[in-house]
Amino acid sequence: MLSSSNYDQLNISRLAFLGFATLSGWLLGASCLPSRGDEPATDAHVREALEITTGAARMYEFQLAGNPPERLDFAPESVLRWSNPEAGEIYGNVFLWTRRGRPEVVGSFLQWYSPFTHGSHEFQSLAMQPLVGNRRDKAVWTTDQAGVELAPLPGKPDVADTSAVRLRQARAIARDFQVRKTDREGNSSELRLLAQPLARYSDGDSELLDGVLFTFVQGTDPETFLLLEVRKDRDAWQWQYALAPMNSVQFVATFRDQTVWQTEILPWARVKSGREIYTSFGPFEPQQAIP
Repeated sequence: MLSSSNYDQLNISRLAFLGFATLSGWLLGASCLPSRGDEPATDAHVREALEITTGAARMYEFQLAGNPPERLDFAPESVLRWSNPEAGEIYGNVFLWTRRGRPEVVGSFLQWYSPFTHGSHEFQSLAMQPLVGNRRDKAVWTTDQAGVELAPLPGKPDVADTSAVRLRQARAIARDFQVRKTDREGNSSELRLLAQPLARYSDGDSELLDGVLFTFVQGTDPETFLLLEVRKDRDAWQWQYALAPMNSVQFVATFRDQTVWQTEILPWARVKSGREIYTSFGPFEPQQAIP
């Protein structure tokens, strides 16, 4: 198992840049994998990493705090497969836990093959209330605050009447956000918005008419999530937004050049405490990849 200092450095190095063409090629390969008997080692690792990360994700259960608590539903299909060959041979998958379709917890699970061989699990709360997370019936994550706070979108754009047009609106709104990341060494970079949303959801029995989950990435590794939701404000529908980190470094987000969100670097002890709205577990050695 890596030392704490080496693992901390590893968490930073895994965020190195991966070009879009590399991602496209990997995704194509992942969707057209040959049989196990004749597949290249890389394809075999992609397949195995998906099995490992899916199995690891299944070990977690989450509940919204309340009386009684409300268990979240696990969606077993990865909503984003990512790779980071600049850092090494590493493959990750993103999974969601939902309530009535709305994402409440997002988890990113990764598996190394070179130069390391361990796995890691990180989570961000998207819930609007505290939650509790268990791994194999053992409590590992407890928050005492909401993971996100929705706010009216600046300018209060009109809400379209149809679902198709609202999706086009959401894509246009998302493009007006920019997110900059600054790591622990002071290196800054602009994150890239993935055009394809990770999730689309609604709840006809509540005041949530529509919701879209986007992500900003470095390479293809998700670093920040953007929720755009249409919710009832008094008697009118209104676009609202929230941003959430998937890393413990500094983020600054702007909307049409106006700063709307900012985080500061979170000490590693707090990241690993299982008490913050963003948390990380690991490293898990190969035999512990499914803990």
